[in-house]
Amino acid sequence: MSHAVRRTTFVTAAAVAAIAVAAGTASASTVVTPAGQAVTASSSNLSIKTGTITLTCSSTTGSGTIPAAPGNSTTGTGGINVSIGTPSLTGCKANGLPAVVTTSGSWLLNVSADTGSAQGSLVIPAGGAVVTMPGSTCTVTVGASTIGPLPFDIPNQRVVASNTGTVNYTRTGAGPVCPAAATGTATMSGTLQFASATPINVTP
Repeated sequence: MSHAVRRTTFVTAAAVAAIAVAAGTASASTVVTPAGQAVTASSSNLSIKTGTITLTCSSTTGSGTIPAAPGNSTTGTGGINVSIGTPSLTGCKANGLPAVVTTSGSWLLNVSADTGSAQGSLVIPAGGAVVTMPGSTCTVTVGASTIGPLPFDIPNQRVVASNTGTVNYTRTGAGPVCPAAATGTATMSGTLQFASATPINVTP
């Protein structure tokens, strides 16, 4: 075989491989089951940490429903959003001092199999959490944030974060644990545990 023929054969093979990879990427899909089933999400060790403030909460609980078919599946990338409602965060402290967290909006767990394995991201809406410290004018408002994607441990029905993600926030006011007003980012740690009548499964 001549050098020209070999080169043509190599280029053709490379092109075919590139098309196959592109096609595989484009055909990513996600199916979350069981469709339409109620699900709860809880954490006993949620922690959000900035450079100067660490917020910890001993109990986080939210509940929602896996989308009914056909909303529980997609033939493209981007995964499926599972609402966990407006969660309740209690037993919270900021740097050891009591704090109150007021939540709002619909928090989501975005579940996908885009990478070929189950991944989960916690999606917090703009203003989804407002932290206040009693006895001070300090307020921290969490902006639209996505933590993940992180591996969704299907056998144990959980997603674990360890100083992960980008939690956007705006801080105003003053107080013992409240430096000057600022806008910045924080990270989240904790285990988000899921419970449902039938275990959640995520497949491509």
